[in-house]
Amino acid sequence: MTSITKNNLDTIAACRYCPMCRHACPSEFINYRESDTPRGRGILLDNIYRAGNEFDESTINSIYNCFLCGSCKSWCEGQELGGYDMPELVKFARRDIVKRGMAPKVAKDMKVSLQKNDNPYKFDKQLSFTATVKEKPAEVLYYMGPEVNFKNHEIAKAFIEILEKLGISYTLLNNEPSSGKILDLLGYRAEAQEKAKSLAERVNATACLTLVVSDPLSYDAFKTDYPDWGLDFKEGLKIVHVSEYLSELIKSGKLKLKKTNVKVTLADSEYLGRLNDVYEAPRDVIKASSGKNYEEMKWNHKYMQPAGEAAFIFDGEPFGRGKEIGKKISDKAKDINAERVITLSATAKNNIAASTDLKVMDIAEFVAELI
Repeated sequence: MTSITKNNLDTIAACRYCPMCRHACPSEFINYRESDTPRGRGILLDNIYRAGNEFDESTINSIYNCFLCGSCKSWCEGQELGGYDMPELVKFARRDIVKRGMAPKVAKDMKVSLQKNDNPYKFDKQLSFTATVKEKPAEVLYYMGPEVNFKNHEIAKAFIEILEKLGISYTLLNNEPSSGKILDLLGYRAEAQEKAKSLAERVNATACLTLVVSDPLSYDAFKTDYPDWGLDFKEGLKIVHVSEYLSELIKSGKLKLKKTNVKVTLADSEYLGRLNDVYEAPRDVIKASSGKNYEEMKWNHKYMQPAGEAAFIFDGEPFGRGKEIGKKISDKAKDINAERVITLSATAKNNIAASTDLKVMDIAEFVAELI
């Protein structure tokens, strides 16, 4: 058995008896199963790490069904004790499952695809936005992440349009490597670190001063995982999400937006918000155009309705039920009569757009339309 930390054991001991965050767990309302709640996972992992039993298929499914969104931690009733970290426990359990040679086939397939083609979808590299780009010395390096690079080219085009209109020199990485974040979240830490090392070397070889990131998962990797893994970007490199970069441009006066009378709301990002406290920058960007036409949905900031940014697998198959997650958000947008939902990740855009006739836009698209 892999050695488990005291913090993880404390989480098991506390969560297995507590149902108080289940209402916030997005994996639970997909099929309404106790095993897909934080409490259910606590009970199952108690059976492994305290009772000494082996993983079985149903337990492995439960661990990989978790969306690692952090809702349980935000809503934890044990906040006065520092809160219990079920996502960290789940990530530990996935690494242990991998070490025991028990990873589900779908996770193994995603690992191979990420190692070979830098995306988990089995898409060929030649389908990426960056397949034919030429790298050049520039002030800004724009990093997309797999979802934008392979699925949502319109987001990349919108941000590039902004940079070009403002005369900002930028570059992209040819055949942009994945950050390693998804590999790590699937339980493949050694492979994740290998990918991360390769990407860090590519970034450091550029002349860029600012690394602007679309993908919240990669942003979290750059800010948190890379330093923890001993991977250093070159001294002075500034790492910002697209929303933070746009906010800075607006505050400096370099970027001015037309006013809009459309009622707008924001879908917070779990990996930007909960893990990196990026809440106000996107609001500042939207309000620069929308002003009083901006309104919050019922659940926002750390109590956000998650969009499934790290939902990769469910019941042994690639996750394909994002519409059900997105509907929770689009329904709340309709409750406030919003006409437009602004998102901070391609995954959020795709999942919410699949559930509604409201206009759903990435924040880069929103700004590009209003310059």
